[in-house]
Amino acid sequence: MVGIAGAEGRIYFSKDCTRYDFGLSCIFGVKPKKVVVPPPPKRTNYIKDEVVLLYPSDSNINIKAITKKYNLKPTEKVILASVKTGMVVAKTQGQDSLDLSKIINKKEKEVTSGTNNTFKPAITSYREAYSLQETGVNLVHETTKGKGITICMVDTPVDIFHPSLSDALIETLDIVDYDPKDTDTMLHGTSVAGVLVSQNKHIGIAPKAKLFAIGAFNTTKKRPHILQGSSSDIAKAIDSCIRHKADVINLSFTGGRDALIKKVIDKAIQKGIIVVAAGGNGGHWGSTIYPALIPGVLATTAVDENKKLYKMADKGQFIDYSAPGVNILTIAPNGKYKVASGTSLASAHLSGISALLLSQGRRSSLIDKTLTETATDLGKPGRDQEFGEGLISASRALAIIKMNK
Repeated sequence: MVGIAGAEGRIYFSKDCTRYDFGLSCIFGVKPKKVVVPPPPKRTNYIKDEVVLLYPSDSNINIKAITKKYNLKPTEKVILASVKTGMVVAKTQGQDSLDLSKIINKKEKEVTSGTNNTFKPAITSYREAYSLQETGVNLVHETTKGKGITICMVDTPVDIFHPSLSDALIETLDIVDYDPKDTDTMLHGTSVAGVLVSQNKHIGIAPKAKLFAIGAFNTTKKRPHILQGSSSDIAKAIDSCIRHKADVINLSFTGGRDALIKKVIDKAIQKGIIVVAAGGNGGHWGSTIYPALIPGVLATTAVDENKKLYKMADKGQFIDYSAPGVNILTIAPNGKYKVASGTSLASAHLSGISALLLSQGRRSSLIDKTLTETATDLGKPGRDQEFGEGLISASRALAIIKMNK
């Protein structure tokens, strides 16, 4: 017996009758009707007129001939050295990106094609502030502030001239072109950078760590107030993080499943780099948020000063930890300060704490274990889909490290 959910309830079909209306009545002697299930809607989270072609960087493939064969106009060609992959971003010149990728993948053996998927920063609002004492960072700062550790941040460009970043050790790489006078473009990255390395004692988690800030998100002409990053730009950024020998990579953004993003993140994890990602602000249960969903990534959700889950937080089995992410004091372009909420800030909080623990000699492979052992359980007993292992504790984690020295 099969069932389909309709607007008025559930209708069951069987061999003996046309239907069971809500399981109560049956009409016999009539051949069951065929149920037509409409196809799922096409994805929209990608750049409509672009495809991304991938191929082994050590192959002799004539990529120019491939682009000509499918009437593509290449706009960028790079080598992602960390994963030994050549990447070409090309305009489809009016062809449907999804359909064209399917054709190329079917006909070509040495090249794979996919859409240039889009990702969005995981921050939503600005409200009142509370301190960072929730995870004991203030106590840990008496021992370490992250010196000697490099955090790579893939985000929007950052206003490095903010007064609270003036003494911070920051290196920048902007993959996207942007207008430095456009504060909207720099807002998210600047706010996340503030949580990571601001010199203000009420804001920065790891103020002595080095920050490698890569600008891979920007506004678009059609949607000037919406920040967006493509999978090709994000892949280049993460590849740069790996080659820059980062200790921690912070990814405060969300999007759909993406094979290219997974490939470079898998390589980062294989290299022993701690990868932290935002858990998402969609407010959905059972979410499948990338890159947080990727095995090995530390997916972080946001809680407030009362240890209550952020009302817009996504929930799912992929959530690993909770961190302060509601009403967080941080910085904004043009020397301003803001109070913000979102899993982006929770992700930065966890990345900063990871840097603090690494600076005390804790191996990257043991950071996850240490955080799990010292987290404060929230919600249902044990790990759950809302809070993961619970609220992270920098002070208790540091205590374990000191005991084992």
